[in-house]
Amino acid sequence: MKKYRIEHKILTLAHCAVMEIKKPASFEIDGIEFSHWDFNFRDGWKGADAWLATAEVEALNFIDAINSFRVKLTKLIPRISLICQSYIEFTREPFIVHEVSRDIAFFEYSEDVKSGGLMFMEGEHEALIELLKHNEIPEHFYYYWNDAVNASGYSAKLLLMFSAIEALVKKDGQKNWVLITSILGEGLVKELFGTKEQSNSGLRHRLVHGEYFGVQDNGKNYLELIHKKVIAYFNEKIFTKKLLQEDVVNPQRHPFGNKHGGRYIVKRKDGKSSFPLKDLLDDFNGHGFSTPERYEHVFDNSIAQTY
Repeated sequence: MKKYRIEHKILTLAHCAVMEIKKPASFEIDGIEFSHWDFNFRDGWKGADAWLATAEVEALNFIDAINSFRVKLTKLIPRISLICQSYIEFTREPFIVHEVSRDIAFFEYSEDVKSGGLMFMEGEHEALIELLKHNEIPEHFYYYWNDAVNASGYSAKLLLMFSAIEALVKKDGQKNWVLITSILGEGLVKELFGTKEQSNSGLRHRLVHGEYFGVQDNGKNYLELIHKKVIAYFNEKIFTKKLLQEDVVNPQRHPFGNKHGGRYIVKRKDGKSSFPLKDLLDDFNGHGFSTPERYEHVFDNSIAQTY
């Protein structure tokens, strides 16, 4: 077994204020030390709205090390979310995994970037004019769809999209199964809503009744699948011609949570063998992730097989 030191950034609006004697604004639980990203008694909680999670893990390789560490975070962070009553998320934040006996480390880097906008042009303008003429489309569909687009979080978006679709296809208080099948297709309807006779087998039923589901659970991105089907339905059945783009990359774009980055094996230029995550991020953010100043990239694909 090898020993690894792991440091992981956690984005949160909660200020860690557990004042331990050894280290203020920090606490340890389940073998992980949580500390505020930047705290001192003179300035208080400053800098990033974030925590740093740190642990030493024994594992066969760095992949097993980070996986076991993130399993613990997956258990702890939702509980902290309930307790702190504010935003907290770690799954897309940067981390390092350092085998303590070596002078290289694995670094998963990510940085917030501005979202890319989409154009509202003549076709979209024409679509808006047409939609105002279609009184048969329930207003509640638009409300739910708008909430889904503005929401963040995979399961939250899915639940709102399910409500939007049900608002769209309801007739006299009942789902119009013919219409919902014409929109989504028979296969997707069965996966999402089950069947008319057995709706509890569908994804919607599972989410509504407390069975959590994430995009990682079966590899399908149901959000994009549903989005494209609904846009295609409006192009084919509602408008007099194709007015909306059906091949938009990353539909339902959001102003928050957009990132870029990469995975690297890094080495310090000064020869030291410690890899503080905050220092790495400062270097990569300040000088570009392709040209850091204090660290260098190690281009050796064989390292991943033995690290």
